[in-house]
Amino acid sequence: MKNMTSVKEIIEEAVIKSKKLKEAMIRAKWEEIVEGLFFKSSPLYIKEGVLYVTVESSVLLQHMYMNKNNYIKSINKILKGNYIGDIVFKVGKIPLEEYFKENVASETERPDEVEAALSPCEYKELQKSVENIENKQIGDRVFSLKVQSLKREKSLRKIGYKYCSECGILHKNPGYLCTICENKSHIKREETLLKLFRGNPYTTLKEAEKFIEGLSKEEYDKGKEKKLDKIYKRAEFAIKDRNIADARLDLIEYFKLETGEREIKRIKEKADNLIELIIEKLQRR
Repeated sequence: MKNMTSVKEIIEEAVIKSKKLKEAMIRAKWEEIVEGLFFKSSPLYIKEGVLYVTVESSVLLQHMYMNKNNYIKSINKILKGNYIGDIVFKVGKIPLEEYFKENVASETERPDEVEAALSPCEYKELQKSVENIENKQIGDRVFSLKVQSLKREKSLRKIGYKYCSECGILHKNPGYLCTICENKSHIKREETLLKLFRGNPYTTLKEAEKFIEGLSKEEYDKGKEKKLDKIYKRAEFAIKDRNIADARLDLIEYFKLETGEREIKRIKEKADNLIELIIEKLQRR
């Protein structure tokens, strides 16, 4: 028994010192650390006391850099030690999994109020699964963990959790997909719609439905608005860079998409008028 206790203590000490554990703790508390920028940034990894973080844009990077010291203090408070001495921010794509976690069953969630006993057959299957582990101590530990895991799974099922039809994780979302898979599907549909607009700015809802099954008018309108916003920002940037020709091409595309206008002369006039307005706005800044 004494040996068992010492092994347990060694394992616990190793976990406390684990870099992966620290990274997991930071990810779990990231919303608390950076507040409103939670969905625009993601902690990547720790290396030699430096936390590397992905940020959605250079503008946000500058903002987060200004608040770096506050983040470091919050992180070290959570880790209960001065483990992080610096943060390096990099512009990049945010992992989708960091956006949508609220409806996925976490490892710490314990539905203790629901008793989920295992049947003799289930115990027998779990015992069979560890038969080939030669070290009895390790085998007993693995068996115990498997029992806890299956009990937890059954408890979650009793209080309404279900398996995601895409990835198999337990979740409490209303539909068949967990939040992560649901939003991946949404983003994929949106990307398909934006690609259609890029190929043909006159793409109608009826035409888009041929490529995106079950596309709603709300999805179509949101995708259209997002595409218009991207084109406008690109045109504004071109004007700032004094590249009026490229801005004009962008704004012609903008008005084709926004109005459905097919008379090219009128579209060009609108584009030129908007260029003048943007120039005036930039000069006033």
